[in-house]
Amino acid sequence: MNNIRHYLFYSILALIFFTLISCDALGIRHCRNMPKQIEGGTGEIISNAMIRHPAFIASKGSSNEGVIITSDSLNGSNLVVSFDNGITYNPIDFSQYTLLGKYAEGQSMAFFDRNVTKDAKKKKYIYTIRVIFCGDFLDTRASMNWVLVPKIEDDFSVEFVIEHKEWTRK
Repeated sequence: MNNIRHYLFYSILALIFFTLISCDALGIRHCRNMPKQIEGGTGEIISNAMIRHPAFIASKGSSNEGVIITSDSLNGSNLVVSFDNGITYNPIDFSQYTLLGKYAEGQSMAFFDRNVTKDAKKKKYIYTIRVIFCGDFLDTRASMNWVLVPKIEDDFSVEFVIEHKEWTRK
C-alpha cells in the first residue's frame, strides 16, 4: 500500500513539474502578467472616445493603406462614438473630428498601443500602431484600430505605421 502511495505521490509531482515546465516553454506563465489592452491612445487621439463598429469592416488585405474618414458620406458603416464610456453613442461630428483606422493583427495574447502625432512642418500626421505580443500562439487577434482625432486639415496627409514588438517582463 505504501508503494502505491509513493508511486501516486511521485507521479503527481512529476505531472505538476512537467506542466510548469511546459507552461514556461510556451510562455503561458510569462504572458499571464502582460498588461491589458491600452484603451484610447496617446498623442492627438481623443482618449475618451469609444468607437462602436461592426464586428469587422475590413479583412486582412482590404485596408492595406489605412482608412481616413472625414465626412458622413465616407462613413459607409455608420460608425458612432461615445464620450461617456459606452453609455450613449452618437453620430461622429466630422466638422470637429477625423476618424482613422488601420487593420493590424497579432497572436491571441496581443494588444494594440496606438499613437497619433502631428508634424506641422511636414503637414503630416503619423498614426503608429504597436502590436505588442507575447509568445507564439496559433490564435490571431485582429483590430481595425479605430481612433478619433481632432479634424485633420485638408492639406495634411496621414502616414500609417505598424510595429510588432514582443512584450518582455521588466
